Amino acid sequence: MKSLQSSVSASASATATASATATPPVKNAPRHSLRSAFASLLRPLAAAASVVALALSCSACSGGVSDVAAAGNTTAGLGPYVEATSGELHIYTWAGYMPDDVIDAFEQSTGITVTVDTFDSNEALEAKLQSTGGAGYDIVMPSDYMVEQLAQEGLLMQFDATSLPNYNNIKEEFRKPYYDPQNLYSIPYIVSYTGIVYDSASIPAADAPTSWADFFHPKASWGKLQVLNDQIETVNAALRATGSDQCPTDPRDYQNASDLLESFKPSVGVLSSEGVADRLASGEQKVGMAWSYDAYQAISANPDLRFVFPTDGANMFVDNAAIASGAQNIDQAKTFLNWMLDPANKTAVEQNAGAGSVLIGGDDLLPDDMRSVNVVVPSDEELSHAIMEKHCSNKLNDNYTQMFEDFRS
Repeated sequence: MKSLQSSVSASASATATASATATPPVKNAPRHSLRSAFASLLRPLAAAASVVALALSCSACSGGVSDVAAAGNTTAGLGPYVEATSGELHIYTWAGYMPDDVIDAFEQSTGITVTVDTFDSNEALEAKLQSTGGAGYDIVMPSDYMVEQLAQEGLLMQFDATSLPNYNNIKEEFRKPYYDPQNLYSIPYIVSYTGIVYDSASIPAADAPTSWADFFHPKASWGKLQVLNDQIETVNAALRATGSDQCPTDPRDYQNASDLLESFKPSVGVLSSEGVADRLASGEQKVGMAWSYDAYQAISANPDLRFVFPTDGANMFVDNAAIASGAQNIDQAKTFLNWMLDPANKTAVEQNAGAGSVLIGGDDLLPDDMRSVNVVVPSDEELSHAIMEKHCSNKLNDNYTQMFEDFRS
């Protein structure tokens, strides 16, 4: 969804940017009538085929299938687990996801030398692997939907996560995810949420938002709102506010959400995924849509802020660690994955990211001040409102693009 996809924290030097979301970037689609766009969903198969043909014709300009180099050996990692005690490892990850102290600890513990490069979006990761056929890196860190996509493209190596000695440390809810149901390609690394932040000191309790439906019908006490410049997040929130959910197939769902976004425009103060934590912490915006790691930084600076898991659906996204299909250091890669499944080894990652652990017992290792914040350790009720982000088809994603372009205009 999405990773340190905006400013991580002052201590982390705000290393990641808004482009580093877990969702595809906004396309430069031509603007046209939304009603005619959604009605096209009901046209005959021939029309659908033309959409697919257009998507394929554009793939070369965005690192599409036609640009994919020959992939590496996707099954070379299926052998037994062998712990490496030397060698090297090349990692390609989000900025802020491999703190120096974690790298140092891994090198000292295993004897493996690590080099790290960073990317700022899933699409940048995909383009890099496509251009090399999966070669150049051993460990890569795609978000949920991108795991599925890279696996389909032959750019990830199978290794069977259940064969790792520390696999059973993964919390049950993060095992066998929709994007890797057989645990053949990935392990979870970071989990984050998208919700609403508000200032409890200046907004009466009766006016506090509890849902996306509330968010898109703002109270006078809220002032102008902070909205993420992210088409998936914003459109999904509008869909949920109008009683639908992500990737619907009924054109009326998109129309209802589009009408809501149009009426909501005058209430928007800032449409940006950058500087979110600073604006909310300073009071520039009293209410805003935010990713949980930005919310954590804002709350750390201003304890009057509250993070809401909307009752009509908080987006949940998981970033993962996987082995590239062209990996040259397979035992070292598996050793890294297994090492990261020990909560004692990984707690510094969560502390740097302002995130809760995906591992059993991991939350208990976090400082008390972190565990007391619900963006890090949500309650069971709050988690019941979290919905895993999924990847819409290209055809349905075109509707997201059109809606968001109209909203931004």
